[in-house]
Amino acid sequence: MSKTASVRVPASSANLGPGFDVLALALDLHLEVEARESPKTTIEWNGEGVGELPLNRRNLIVRAAQEPFAGWSRPLDGVELRVQNGVPIGRGLGSSASAIVAGIILGARLRGLRMSAQRVLELAVPLEGHGDNLAAALYGGFCVAAVEDGGVRVHRLDWPARWRAVVFVPDEVSPTHEARRLVPRRPAREDAVFNLGRVAEWILACAHHDRSLLRSAMDDRLHQPGRARAYPYLDDAIAAAEQAGALGAALSGAGGSVIAIADRNVKPVGDAMARAAARHQRPGRVLILNAVARGPRL
Repeated sequence: MSKTASVRVPASSANLGPGFDVLALALDLHLEVEARESPKTTIEWNGEGVGELPLNRRNLIVRAAQEPFAGWSRPLDGVELRVQNGVPIGRGLGSSASAIVAGIILGARLRGLRMSAQRVLELAVPLEGHGDNLAAALYGGFCVAAVEDGGVRVHRLDWPARWRAVVFVPDEVSPTHEARRLVPRRPAREDAVFNLGRVAEWILACAHHDRSLLRSAMDDRLHQPGRARAYPYLDDAIAAAEQAGALGAALSGAGGSVIAIADRNVKPVGDAMARAAARHQRPGRVLILNAVARGPRL
């Protein structure tokens, strides 16, 4: 009888304003995958992403179960996957990172390999291209992903229990590679300095549970001004969230979701963001989420 393995990986919101490719928060939406080695690859997919993704060897979970192991471990003939996905696809909530982490963990278990979170991260970065969402998916909590010699070193902070993530998720898909083209390759020095200060405030806010710092800590001059051209509702949604009582708000990852942090008035904050987006003819839904304190569960 062939070996089976299963894993549950959280979603994540990266950048959180100023922390471009550095900051990320694990959220309680999950990708759940059960895998079995099989003579051929088959995928049964339920939940978010039905009809949006390839159900063959090009699927990112399958690629992650195969490609990072090439040249040093045996290939799998195929994999049979049963997927229950709660992570919206292509909307800035770390769906690709969740898929890559799930695929590598399952690929290792089907081969009988034991693998640390750091080793999974090392294998995952070439597929994802950046470490922020991967860090949160693997370690949970509020993560700082520090690039070092082509690799990523992760620092994790505990998230204040009262802070909730209120996320406006647009109906429209926004591929990450398109949103990345809107980020300036050479930011102005004053904008880089501005963001460095805000990232420091984020760390202080989280470490000291200081809600008063978040509005400033979630401000950004590096990537959101450019991406606002793709998401014309962004600035209005952030302002509406703050006026409704959010502690701060920002674009989630490369978008187009918008994440607000709130410890009260969570429903009014979400409703305000949805109304702001609707004024720009961008319908969507609101998710009220907790942070996740740990990464994958086997």
